[in-house]
This record gives sequence, structure tokens and C-alpha cells, in this order.
Amino acid sequence: MAVYLRIIHGPGSGQVLPIPSGQPVSLGRSGASSYAFDDPLLSRKHCAVECRGDLCRIVDLQSRNGTFVNGQRVGAQLLRLGDRIKIGNVVFEVCPVGAQPIQPPPSMTGGRPVGAPGPGALGQTVSVAPQQNPIAPCQVCGKPLGNQGGRELRGKVACVTCFDRYDVEEDLVEGFRLVERLEVNSHGVTYLAQQKLMGRMVVLKTIQIAGDEDGQKAMRRFLREAKTGGRLQHPNIVELYDVNEQAGLMYIVTEHVEGDSLDKLLRERGGPLPGPQVTRAMLQIAEALHYAHEQQIIHRDVKPANVLVRRADGRAKLQGFSLAKNLERAPFSVITADGESLGTPYYMPPEQVRSAKNVDQRCDIYSWGATTYHCLSGHLPLESRSYGEFIEKVFSQDAPPIERWVPSVPRPLATLVGRTLKREPAERPQSMGDVVQELEAIVRALPA
Repeated sequence: MAVYLRIIHGPGSGQVLPIPSGQPVSLGRSGASSYAFDDPLLSRKHCAVECRGDLCRIVDLQSRNGTFVNGQRVGAQLLRLGDRIKIGNVVFEVCPVGAQPIQPPPSMTGGRPVGAPGPGALGQTVSVAPQQNPIAPCQVCGKPLGNQGGRELRGKVACVTCFDRYDVEEDLVEGFRLVERLEVNSHGVTYLAQQKLMGRMVVLKTIQIAGDEDGQKAMRRFLREAKTGGRLQHPNIVELYDVNEQAGLMYIVTEHVEGDSLDKLLRERGGPLPGPQVTRAMLQIAEALHYAHEQQIIHRDVKPANVLVRRADGRAKLQGFSLAKNLERAPFSVITADGESLGTPYYMPPEQVRSAKNVDQRCDIYSWGATTYHCLSGHLPLESRSYGEFIEKVFSQDAPPIERWVPSVPRPLATLVGRTLKREPAERPQSMGDVVQELEAIVRALPA
């Protein structure tokens, strides 16, 4: 059931926003939301709406000021035609497909990014003119506030970015002081937090308990991440400290790695990372994967965003075991349907694109190779303009030799990476132990 949300009060009043079937849509204040509103009462990603089959559901993304349906604050709720949704100062009515926009009053100001779809299309930004001084500095990061103005944050004027990061409910979870919002998705929020009893900084990953099918699957994956993390004790795997529940909110507590992901380093540098740094880091990740495979755990989502590099000593740590597969077939691991493709596009091997349920450890070997290739060259192994183009290439094309982009890469490393990216699993190294053995010799030959 696809629906429209008609704005009946607030910025963009009168417009209708389509919610396509099968495509989650986020609403909030950030430009990264599907529909963004310049409303200081909204969180960066405030809520999400998704329609599947005959059902349409709204999920609050742990917003500071709440999501309300027909006057009741909700965490997750099925929607019906005619329901009224209120977030911040914006009120929507759930309408059937085909609802027509109402001409907004002349006094309403609105805008959208250049090249973005027109009114009622995904990517739209609805805004009101900021009233703050655009040249004043943010009192948190010191950067100019810009045209979006500032927001009050604990007695300081903060830019939109800092407000989104630090506008958190500090005592949301008992025993922790939430410091910063790190990530928001359709099922929960990840925070940087201080564990009060231990006096240490941790990462606290939360998920709102929901009763529908998608919510239950997300919950099972959340629990699987906790159970998998509890089994894995390795210096190159992010350590899991605890898993618990409080008032319908489940959370995982993990080690806080003071550093950056390879993905962030790639984006900041705008090109390839230093070869020796990448090679040493990916040796450590290969060792972590070899250990996980010995415990009968396949990661299934190896990518630059899941490799953290500690700033103090350069130690690399693997995170993101929410899609892990247990080869021992414990009950909590069997939640992937036949033909379901799990993982991150552009780092997945052909067999995982076809069906994630039946892959073995060689899918991690391919993803390790794709991650190494990207970090060394600054290019994806199969560069594509769309997911559809990637699907065509992954079954029919091999990655160009990495020497095309980095002629100086050591020949043994180029050969190893090329072998890990073979389309046929039988043509790749057959274990991460083999990869580790070859990499150790390569690292020993690197300059100190």
C-alpha cells in the first residue's frame, strides 16, 4: 500500500509527499533525510515511514521531541488512511495515492537543493527563512552558522550539524550518560556514551522493540550481533561489553575505538590511502576474520566503514557483525531467506548478491579484497553509476588490475588482491589463513 502524506500544518503546508511501496522514507531536519524540514523541534532524522504489501508503518527514530499519531506518542505504529501525524511543528494527514497538493499560501517560503525532484518527490527540502545571524559562529565547533542559522543547545548557539550530534537525551538509558548521536537508522540509534559505573567511554547501540515482521527480523539480527560479539575475543575485533533491555529499548554496549573508519579516511582524503598503512591495517583485519572463521562465524559485511583504525597506535579493529552467519546453524543465525542479498553493494561477491544464505567464508575473502582494493586505489573494484549496473558487472566482469590505478603497488600484494576478487569462489584463496600467510611476508618487506 503506497500512500501520500499531505502537509496540513507547518513548512510546505498543502504539499503532498509520496511514500512509495517498499522504499523506506525518512523525515527530519537533516538534508540527508528523504524529506527535510527547517524546524528546530525536529531531530536530524526524526522518523521513518515504510509501506510494504498492505501495511504502512511509522517508526520514531528516537527523536528528542517525539512522533505523534492521532495525538498519541508512538515508537512504532501501523498507519491507516486519515491518520494525523505530528512531528515538531509539522502535521501530516495520511492520504491515498493520487491526493492532490493544495496551493500553499504566498507567505510560505520553501526551497529544495538544485537538481532535486520537484514538489512531492523524494529529496525535497521544505524550509522557512532562518532568522538567526548567518555569519555568527557556532559556539560548539566554532564554524560559521551559515544560512541555516543556529539552534539553542544547553545555553549555547550551535550549528545544525552540532545540534544533530549533541542534542541527545542524556539519561535515556540507566547507567549511561549519552554524549553524542553517532548513527540513526530505521530501527534505532547509536550513541557515544559514558558508562557511569566504569567511568569509560563506550558505544551504545539501541533498537526499539517492534512487533511487526520487519521489526522482529531486525530484533533477531540485533540479538545475533550481541551473541556473535560475545563469542569473539580478539585484539582486532571491537569488544562487546554487555547487552540489556530497558522499557522496550534493547541496547548493546561495545568498546569505543578512538579513531576513524577507513571509509571516513577515504572521504577526507578524497583518494587512495597510504599503501603501507592500508596493508598493515588489512593484515590485522585478515587475522580477525581468520579467527572468526575458526569460530564458524562469517562476517558478510566487510567494508571500509566497518574497519576502525585507532588513532593512538594504528591498530585496526573489525566491527559490524549484525549480518554475521553462524556456520554451526545455531537457532539465532537462521534468519536469511533464500535469494535474500545481505551486505553492502560494491563489496559483495557474486554468490552473495545471488543469495546470502548459502555463502561460506570465501565471501569474506572477496569483501576483504574489495575493501583493500578501494583503500589502496581510491576506486571501487567494479565502478558503477547505479546498483543495477553493479549487478550486471558483478556477474560478468572482473575488477581491473589494481596496477592500473596504483602502478607502484608491490607485485605480490597486487597479485593477492586480484586473486581474492575472482568471481568464482574456487579461484580465490580458500581460507583467510592463506591470505594472512601471504600478507605477513608482504608486510615484512615494507619499509619501516
